[in-house]
Amino acid sequence: MSEDDVTTSKRLDSVDLLDLAQAMRSLADRATEADGRPALQELVRICIERVPGARWASLTVRRSAHFSSEASSDEVATRADALQYELGSGPCVDAVLEEPVYVTGDVSVDLRWPEWGRRVHAELGVASVLSQRLTLLDDSGAIAALNIYSDLFDAFDQQAVSTGLVLSTHGSLLVTALLARGRATNLVRALETNREIGVAMGILMQRHDLSREQAFDVLRVASQDSNRKLAVVASEVADTGVLDIRRWPPEVGRT
Repeated sequence: MSEDDVTTSKRLDSVDLLDLAQAMRSLADRATEADGRPALQELVRICIERVPGARWASLTVRRSAHFSSEASSDEVATRADALQYELGSGPCVDAVLEEPVYVTGDVSVDLRWPEWGRRVHAELGVASVLSQRLTLLDDSGAIAALNIYSDLFDAFDQQAVSTGLVLSTHGSLLVTALLARGRATNLVRALETNREIGVAMGILMQRHDLSREQAFDVLRVASQDSNRKLAVVASEVADTGVLDIRRWPPEVGRT
């Protein structure tokens, strides 16, 4: 390669990096939307646009030994992921659990995942894959990976791996934010539920001269008899001041 060619290549690389940085800035802005999932969908879309050789993409998250695809470009990527979860074997599963990066040349003959590679190629037309683990910045115990699939053999060269690394870094921040938002939402919901239960117990204690334990037992029995969640029954009591109950717990001593 001549000096002029090297200079031109560097200039093009700079332009590509600038375009990628601008796309990532837009992605970061969208991370504040709703529950963050639109931003994850945007991430897999950018993977297809920006990673050379990419045809499909997805994002895998493992929570409590359960794998799920939190974002996917289309049905092919979703099914390629699901087959790995079913078999417990494949590059995205291993990227989550073992090595941080996996690149395949021809999945149909890759000895690391013989059954998955044979089936994903025969059933979905996947020929090669790039999977990279995301480094999550929290203590939730969740693990994630960004999966990029191609219908071409040996699709992912060093440029593709490098671009995928940039995208997986941003993906780490997005997934971390999504998990944190989910925990915060669950905490707020739990606090609201506990408050409703406390209010309902207070009403029952005052109206029926019950102890705290007895009031909770009344709510529990009402929940079981009506086949509704205890929080729903408690909310109804807090709103109306009345509990419709078919039977009183024996320990309360009423009929």
